[in-house]
Amino acid sequence: MLASGLVILFFVQEEILEREHPTPHEWTYMTRKYLRDAKELKDPKDGNIQWANSLGRARSALMRLSDPQKDGAGLIALSDVTDPKLEDPIEFVPYDIAAKSEEWRRGYFEALMTAAKTAEHVDGWVLDVTRNMVSPAKFVIGPSNPNPVPIPPGAAHAPLEENCVNAFPSADRWYMKILGTKGFTDRQRIDAALEYASFMEYKGQAEAARSLQELALNEATKGIDATKLPYDGKTLALKEGAESPSLNLLDVLSAIANSKARSGDITGSLPMYVSLLKARRELSDQRPPAPRRNRPGDVSLYQRVLDFVKPPAYPSPPPDGTQPPWRSAEERCQEASLQIYIGEILYATSSKEDGLSWTRDGVDLAEEQLRALGTGTGDGATTKSSRKLCRECLGAGLDNWRTMVSRLAAVERSKEAAAGAGNKSGIFSFWGSTKEPESRWAAEEAVVQERVRRTKELMEDVTPPKDFITNWFKA
Repeated sequence: MLASGLVILFFVQEEILEREHPTPHEWTYMTRKYLRDAKELKDPKDGNIQWANSLGRARSALMRLSDPQKDGAGLIALSDVTDPKLEDPIEFVPYDIAAKSEEWRRGYFEALMTAAKTAEHVDGWVLDVTRNMVSPAKFVIGPSNPNPVPIPPGAAHAPLEENCVNAFPSADRWYMKILGTKGFTDRQRIDAALEYASFMEYKGQAEAARSLQELALNEATKGIDATKLPYDGKTLALKEGAESPSLNLLDVLSAIANSKARSGDITGSLPMYVSLLKARRELSDQRPPAPRRNRPGDVSLYQRVLDFVKPPAYPSPPPDGTQPPWRSAEERCQEASLQIYIGEILYATSSKEDGLSWTRDGVDLAEEQLRALGTGTGDGATTKSSRKLCRECLGAGLDNWRTMVSRLAAVERSKEAAAGAGNKSGIFSFWGSTKEPESRWAAEEAVVQERVRRTKELMEDVTPPKDFITNWFKA
């Protein structure tokens, strides 16, 4: 009886994970499980992220997807270069996957991107071959790390450098495999190129990052006459009066502007931010019509029950990015983030009050959209993605606003203290003193603190307790 209950519990939990992290139904069970586990381990509800285990699951899924005896039948290798040092020597061979279904290709892209993004977080980790244990390089004791970080309490002792080898391949290899694979959409190639560029920038390889951004820009403008590009070829700022840019182009130009800002190129990033904000504000407010479903209107009770218990359908493909987006909540949060970026630049370079004004407006817009989205936990992937973006934007805006105001308030207090010291006239000056009104920036400091408190409920999902079968097996 207990064994039956545990089996039921296992499959119920697998069904819950499948609804959280959908996988293509045509894949075999173990391939789907490996990818579900990889996604869950890198974004668990309890916050206990396990990057190394997540990467291991993603690699296992990819090995099965390239195995013709499992889920890789019909793939055409585009290179014969192998790496005998790897457990799977053909792990980084790119393929022609054009003959596969859209769902298979999309799932394959998700698996590769999961591996690449997870590999970024274990970049430089080492494997202690004497204990078969992986560890961040910062804990290693040896000549290359003269000041190792102390091991957390309760953890195994720190690895010695002479016992260590590289634990994982670099994220570069997965990104290169994606870009070398034939059969991905332009949107997928753009996403991979921009993520790869961000990783190269993090690694200090600015030239490589710029080359990847140019690759993404070329993909986003594929098919557009060079004389009709909607942006200036030198500044990359969008032109006034040009046609609404595509989602792909907006994303690429935003990534390039962010890269310029991070590198300190304020004169290059500010015009791009302003032009992007204008272009986004001119997008249509009308939601495009949803595709029709070929489902009869009169559905029997039996069919409804069957639909409820059967596995959910794999999600429909996202937009290909070749058309301008509409001003959804997610797009309006993109506008808010641009306002916050502009405010940060203005505060640091020219007018502090103008910078504060832009930042306030960005916070207002992000909070408005986040409240419109609500805090529910049963929404689709698109709503969850929009809510995550709005939360990141609101959090960054509030942090910037608080920092700006606290600095101005500190300057104001120091000036008031200096003025007060100069105005002391003698022992009896107390009788003629009056209470000074609260200063402007101190008052706004209190406003920011209240705003942070008020929006706290929006910054996290609160899941109500559920009386579900899995609760029966919990202590």
